[in-house]
Amino acid sequence: MQERAGEQQPSFAVLIPFRNEAENLPALLASLAALAYPTDDYEVILIDDHSEDEGAGAVAGAMEVFKAQGIALRLLSLADHLKGRSVVAHKKEALAYGIANTTAELIFTTDADCQLPPTLLKELAAAFRPEVSLVLGPVLIDPADDFLSGFQALDFAGYQLYTAACVAGGAPTLANGACFAFRREAFLAAGGYAGVDHLPSGDDVLLLHKFNALGATAAWKPGRAVVTTRPVGSWRGLWRQRLRWAGKAGSYVSPELQFGQGLTWALCAAIVCSLPLGIWWPGLLPAALLAWASKAIVDFVLLRDIARHYGQEPPLRWYPLTALLYPFYLFAVGAAALLGVKAGWKGR
Repeated sequence: MQERAGEQQPSFAVLIPFRNEAENLPALLASLAALAYPTDDYEVILIDDHSEDEGAGAVAGAMEVFKAQGIALRLLSLADHLKGRSVVAHKKEALAYGIANTTAELIFTTDADCQLPPTLLKELAAAFRPEVSLVLGPVLIDPADDFLSGFQALDFAGYQLYTAACVAGGAPTLANGACFAFRREAFLAAGGYAGVDHLPSGDDVLLLHKFNALGATAAWKPGRAVVTTRPVGSWRGLWRQRLRWAGKAGSYVSPELQFGQGLTWALCAAIVCSLPLGIWWPGLLPAALLAWASKAIVDFVLLRDIARHYGQEPPLRWYPLTALLYPFYLFAVGAAALLGVKAGWKGR
């Protein structure tokens, strides 16, 4: 672990809410212990969200290792904090609880199924110029050698490309809570999660929109260090995850994001619906196939660039099959969300 350099570094609090993540916590903890940042300038706070497995025990068991390295590691219990009080947005409540228990200048949030690169905090600190209030960074799937993982890897890469492009254009609209950093004072100025705490998800995007309403300046994390996360293990699990994400779209206040998502879904809906309608109106088929092919070519060029930039080229082998499936997948998720179909998460 790197010792304190001559120049004072901004202090970080790394916050990770977790629920039933005993399988993933050892890899996360190992990556946290390997962060190349002055040990006096960051602390790790994990918040147990009513876990029913041995996750809390895994964190407690790592405390001596962290202590020996001079790293502050704390474990908080959301159940103890709530004391029987009922809430809807458990993850937001856990993050707010963690923020209330730190005086660090900068807050970094991630997920328990992620692994962090050693240089992450260094690169985030470099992005926090005086005028910058929040920094977004890439989160990519660490894919296995199968189509389901490759499909998710390409889908994630597309979201990262869109997110980075919006930040570069000065109009950030998407964020991923697995790599999301902001000034503690900006969080307090925005009122935390007040006003969006009636929704179970959206601790990242909805908070970003609150920052935008204050005129906060966002930056994209420099460098090529990437937070990686594990793919969902089944198509059913992927459906439930994406449906949960889509369910918060109605609460977005960004017209740019609403327009972008609406346009993409409308294009996919047009492609999917034109195929059966082409049986009665054959003239629709060439137009649908042209739109499908054009979208596939443009997407490939963009995804190839981001995959090369972050060293994630292997999933590109699954792109032809992904391009065939994607319009149907996106149309189905969007239609289900519009119809009000809900998906639970970890028993909720």
